[in-house]
Amino acid sequence: MVVEIHPEDIEGERDALCMMRFQENLEKMCWQQGNMRQTAPAQRMVDFTRSKLSYDLPKSSYAPGLISSPLHFWMPKIIAGRLKQGFETFGRISHGFLTNEAVLIATETRTSSPVRIMRNPETLQHVRIQGFFPCGEGAGYAGGIVSAGIDGERCADAVKQYLNMQN
Repeated sequence: MVVEIHPEDIEGERDALCMMRFQENLEKMCWQQGNMRQTAPAQRMVDFTRSKLSYDLPKSSYAPGLISSPLHFWMPKIIAGRLKQGFETFGRISHGFLTNEAVLIATETRTSSPVRIMRNPETLQHVRIQGFFPCGEGAGYAGGIVSAGIDGERCADAVKQYLNMQN
């Protein structure tokens, strides 16, 4: 489950790097909750939705190991609340999804870039630099391999059109 975060969702100063600082702080909290090792903080899904600490965790394929942690408590409320709502909603429509055998492992913070390089929506070129085509996940226009591929194809077509106009 992925939670979308917008600049207006976070407290404090909003500037070009505010989302990057938010991401960095979340990663620091995760590191601290994992005992400042590569062990990952984790919680059973039902315990998370009930705001309970998981006293034990099932086996995991994550080699460095898991450590029980109250994700519902230390994660930013905007994230924890949206996750809880998503798990409960999906659990109602997909029998067997919301179970205490499901384990949440914190935290994946890199599903998409925390910054976006602005581009013209029609030409896909940078808004100020002609011939520069910000593209894919690193530029903030994709959140995974499929969307990055789709954006890459769109940008390749835009580059082709741009080059054809130059000749």
